[in-house]
Amino acid sequence: QVVLFMKRHSSSFLTEEDSGGGLAVKAANHTRRILKAVFPYLENLIGFAVFYLLESRAAESQFVARLDFYLLYVLLFAVVYGQRQAIFSGFLAVVGYIIGQMGSRGGFDVLVDYNTYVWMAQLFIVGLVVGYLKDQLQFITGENRSRVRYLHGQLKDMEEINDSNVRMKHNFESQIVNHKDSLGKIYDVSSTLEQYGPEEVLFYAAQVLSKLMDCEDVAVYTVANGDYARLFSSTSRHARKMGNSIKYTAMEEMYGEIRERRVYINRNMEENMPMMASAVYSEDKMQLILMLWGIPWERMTLGEANRLTIVGFLIQNAVVRANRYLEALRNRRYVEGTNVLEESAFTLLAKAFFDAREKGLTEYVLLEILAQGENYEKVAGTLRSSIRQTDYLGILNGNRLYVLLSNTNRENADGIMERFRNAGYDCRVDETVM
Repeated sequence: QVVLFMKRHSSSFLTEEDSGGGLAVKAANHTRRILKAVFPYLENLIGFAVFYLLESRAAESQFVARLDFYLLYVLLFAVVYGQRQAIFSGFLAVVGYIIGQMGSRGGFDVLVDYNTYVWMAQLFIVGLVVGYLKDQLQFITGENRSRVRYLHGQLKDMEEINDSNVRMKHNFESQIVNHKDSLGKIYDVSSTLEQYGPEEVLFYAAQVLSKLMDCEDVAVYTVANGDYARLFSSTSRHARKMGNSIKYTAMEEMYGEIRERRVYINRNMEENMPMMASAVYSEDKMQLILMLWGIPWERMTLGEANRLTIVGFLIQNAVVRANRYLEALRNRRYVEGTNVLEESAFTLLAKAFFDAREKGLTEYVLLEILAQGENYEKVAGTLRSSIRQTDYLGILNGNRLYVLLSNTNRENADGIMERFRNAGYDCRVDETVM
């Protein structure tokens, strides 16, 4: 019923060419439609003039004297335009016929002549029948075209549904394959993380996460305080696009999900947000944020979210175990009364950063503090406000004091070096290969 109403009142609805245009465009389109509607009538009048001349000249020729040009005229416009123009051309033909007959006899004689009405009936019957057939043919043709367009639309929808089903089938096949070797993969995660030292776990957590989630772009952020997180390791430049430091609490949608210990899925396909993200907790405190960037949308499913959750728990166990181990050895690793790492502990840490940088997992800069034999406790206390929570103070190369700036390149280190100089300590970059 709605379709029938719209067809009957089609002139009341906005046409496709009027949508989105200004007043001038709409006026031009309206003028074009008027000319398109008037043109057949103008053409009909011109045709009538031509056939009127032919009819008036036919009486003088013995070859075409019996040819009815008015009938041909009506038949022509009925075939071309249908019933409406057939009626109009028939009316013009009757007027032309009466005018032509009045030249040889009186107008009253023409009007009371029986042959006149027989001719008029013949003219209108032929015109209306042919016009009706033309209109029906146009209607059937239009219906067929509409049906073909509809079927093409249906076929396109079916193709899209089929493509979606094929993608889902491949996804399910991938899940089945992964399910078959899931125990092996879980063991691989555990054994891979356990074979690294406590200082290296976080670096290779990104690598293991990338392998298990089949994602080339993975980033691991460590939560520095209540609002900010620092990039610790990543597997590609694309995974580092959010920068070395992020205010994760400002990312409302993502933060709302990971705060509830759920997996964040970027369903709106926001360009500046990861495709999936999850958080690692230790004793109800958020420790890490895992971000996956290179996942296609057809894999952003509940199954993938569950897999990320499981992998996150495995990484959590490895990280918590490493942190507890390091905490247990705190008295052996730090110079007493300071946050300065002993030479053996700092050497292992620097080597872990060096190996990770060689594999493209992180960046770092090693600075030597020219303390000139000052007490470590004094230097550490002075520089405490100038270094970040993710940086490390330690001893290397025979009681020399160093600072390891994590996820920092040479350009970014200049600002930190300037802060050290303002605090009263000169420093230099150490390019020593560990």
